[in-house]
Amino acid sequence: MMTLTINGKEYKVKYGYNSFADSDLLERVMQVGFLLNGAGVQSDSDILGMGKMRDIFCIVRELLFEGFKKENPVESIQAVGDLLDTYMDETPKDEDGNPTEDRGIFALFQQLGEELSEQGFLTDFINKLNQAAEMESEKVTKMPQDHKKKKPKK
Repeated sequence: MMTLTINGKEYKVKYGYNSFADSDLLERVMQVGFLLNGAGVQSDSDILGMGKMRDIFCIVRELLFEGFKKENPVESIQAVGDLLDTYMDETPKDEDGNPTEDRGIFALFQQLGEELSEQGFLTDFINKLNQAAEMESEKVTKMPQDHKKKKPKK
């Protein structure tokens, strides 16, 4: 189970089926995950250009809101946003002031995706997508062979 320590308090992230039954959150996670995992994205500026930055921020906030419900409920999604601000502000730094831990939005999105997989929510989808991709690649497109037919004699 994933745990975030914010302001000295541990917040456990645990998902349940109700977390995803009434929303399209899981589908949105999958879409952004595929985008970030190479579907034409070379840099952060590509994501900015596609208008996906807002989606990523919203998805991370919603994932945490849903993940906190079971173990340590938070009163609102805006409160989760405030916790995220604090979490980012508390990034550990070395003696030179450089971050010793990546607490950026992309790193957090990746950690939450891994947690979803570990809890079994993305595993089924990923397996189905892989199977579909394999089936699609096995299909052979047949070229029309009309040009090889003998022309009828007149």
